[in-house]
Amino acid sequence: MATDNFNDILTEIKNTKEQLVFYSPSLDKESNVLPLTLKQQKLIIENSLTNTLSLLFFNNCIFDIVKENYLGDVKKLDTLDRVNISLTMRQKMSDEYIDDEENINTTISEVLCANRGYLKLEPKEIETGDFTFHISKPNLYIDNKINNIILRKYKGKEINENNVSKVISDVYIYELIKFINKVQFNDNEIIIHDNIDNSFKLLNEIGSDNFTLIYKYINELRDLENGLTLIPGTENNISITPDFFIVQ
Repeated sequence: MATDNFNDILTEIKNTKEQLVFYSPSLDKESNVLPLTLKQQKLIIENSLTNTLSLLFFNNCIFDIVKENYLGDVKKLDTLDRVNISLTMRQKMSDEYIDDEENINTTISEVLCANRGYLKLEPKEIETGDFTFHISKPNLYIDNKINNIILRKYKGKEINENNVSKVISDVYIYELIKFINKVQFNDNEIIIHDNIDNSFKLLNEIGSDNFTLIYKYINELRDLENGLTLIPGTENNISITPDFFIVQ
């Protein structure tokens, strides 16, 4: 086959992909995303790790796919949308979901059907001690940016019993950074995402009791995310991991 002809066929394939419709819980509307390619499915499976940072690797992999496949501005999406997009792309591959260990046999479309509702988590201003924190749920761009900082920090380093506590505590603080937009202290105002390294040092020096309400807010978002994977009529959830995208 001639190279020019092959390239024409490749371009035609790319331009004829079916668009999938997913409901965006944060935007309260239907949006479009392209289905997973075989290359993207392979990328997800290859990023299946079993260490402390595996979830960050996985979420960054999903972000790269969403950035490529989403027919809109990825900065307008958040982690709630990531759940529904993941379910929608997997449902296109196969609607059946089976988890033998948990004795689950259901359809993803049933879960997606139950997910059509606006999920609201408003920004908050939290005053505690001498500090005022302005917080909101992060968009996918910020979530990915912070994940990359953590992954670069520990790139090439073996995570073992000697340093795992340090890794977990770092992730704990970086999770705060995702949600905090601004900190006010006396006459000072710090925009957290302007300089992540300095913000990390700053938060390290603030008493941990000041963050209690922020972690409560973070847990509220995680509960909403978890609710999007709940199988209707049960207490079981679909587990969105690399294995979720292996269809046989």
